[in-house]
Amino acid sequence: MSATTKTVMPQLIRNERWGRVLAVLGSLQGYIGLVLVVLFGIISKGNVFLDQTNLTNAVGAFASRGILAVGETLVILTAGIDLSVGSMLGLASMVAAMSLVQGGIPPLLILPICMAAGAGMGLVNGIGATSLRIQSFVMTLAMLSVFRGIDRQISNNVSVGTQPVNSDGKLTKHADQFQMYGTPGHNIFGSVYYPVLAFIVVVVVFQLILSRTRFGRHIYAVGGNETAARLSGVNINRTKIAVFVLAGLLAGFAGPIDAAYSASADPLAGQSYELDAIAAAVIGGTSLAGGRGSIVGTLVGALILTLLDNVLGLNSVSDNLQLIIKGLIVVAAVVLQRPDLFSSITAWFRGITRSARSKGGT
Repeated sequence: MSATTKTVMPQLIRNERWGRVLAVLGSLQGYIGLVLVVLFGIISKGNVFLDQTNLTNAVGAFASRGILAVGETLVILTAGIDLSVGSMLGLASMVAAMSLVQGGIPPLLILPICMAAGAGMGLVNGIGATSLRIQSFVMTLAMLSVFRGIDRQISNNVSVGTQPVNSDGKLTKHADQFQMYGTPGHNIFGSVYYPVLAFIVVVVVFQLILSRTRFGRHIYAVGGNETAARLSGVNINRTKIAVFVLAGLLAGFAGPIDAAYSASADPLAGQSYELDAIAAAVIGGTSLAGGRGSIVGTLVGALILTLLDNVLGLNSVSDNLQLIIKGLIVVAAVVLQRPDLFSSITAWFRGITRSARSKGGT
């Protein structure tokens, strides 16, 4: 073996190893990002960041958007997009507040009413994207405006508070009960903050649906290769409509949480929430091309955004800079999702390897 070959071989081995390491890192991007955010929080604010109350409040504040992100993930997995989830949440929030204040409906009935309203809105999106053959981006962009307009119309552009009082100045019975849906400082079962519990339950249920049911396999199949899925007997339109309905149902589920957290339903509630929902899904590894992703990944993405917002706030970083940072993170996540990125890097390493071998042979 020549001296040149002896010098080149260790470099060849290192190149191959780096290619494999980069591929593994790409598949773990969300988890690595979460660890980095947690470490940043610990280093910069220590015990304040790790305080149970701080973490509970942070996750609770983001819970409604996290629930939206689960529904958004289902739609994205079919290679679609839903830009109207924020408006659906806002309308469901207004329905919840008006049902409570003007209708005197008990909170336990308000929740299914809002979920049914959300499912109906999702059905409209699904029919438009399938039967009318309107691209989901265009259809849901239009419905974003429609649902927001309905919200403002029924409320007369006025916020509706969720804490009406009796003649004695105390909250009504139903208003007091409604606080359990997410008003800070009001827990269920003594110490459980409902928005956090609701978010966890939604994640578990829909992760099981995706991983353990035929419907979940159909979702992946439609997003991975629609033609192959159709030839395999999958009802494409039914699957797409179903994911839009579920996204709407979850938006309806999150509506009362948002109203309770804010102690009111604002005509502009949920504005830009769709961006956070999409960002959580993408950062968690869901491919915008469809067919790849998981609800657990979306949970990780939501936690990254949640804890990042929290730690930046604790460090007095301005809201404007926070928006810039989150936007850059989304761009980085999309770049890392490129199917050819790590293969290109690996190919580059292999090219160096072949070049080194040819030089070593000479």
